[in-house]
Amino acid sequence: MERTWRWFGKHDKITLDMLRQIGVEGIVTALHDVPLGEVWTREKIHDLRDYIEQHGLRWSVVESLPVTETIKYGGADRDEQIEIYKQSMRNLAAEGIRTICYNFMPVLDWARTDLSHPNPNGTTNLYFSFAEFAYFDIHILKRKGAL
Repeated sequence: MERTWRWFGKHDKITLDMLRQIGVEGIVTALHDVPLGEVWTREKIHDLRDYIEQHGLRWSVVESLPVTETIKYGGADRDEQIEIYKQSMRNLAAEGIRTICYNFMPVLDWARTDLSHPNPNGTTNLYFSFAEFAYFDIHILKRKGAL
């Protein structure tokens, strides 16, 4: 078993050195700077993998390789986007990354309505409220046909 941790990239306030110090061995992360619908190049993957390895850790899991909306609803560029997704997967495999998670969530790749939901014991966690998301979808995104 490998102890892994979700890391949000080089600007995460939790550094890789901090994670290594608490016994983390593997990192769960993504290429947050690659625009949605573009190929994850071997160069970008390699650069982030090397950065993680320079800190004595391993890039163990990709979370997530985004699935575009047109793939989800079968839009006009669905086939092109599927090919881009497949190429990104091939590039990850070529760089030694074998575990890829994806979020097949509506509207946004990854959505939580509260990133610091308070618990009775003083801790916090991620939280999703369908009602709050519906409000966001209807009144902020103002998508046609929103929830």
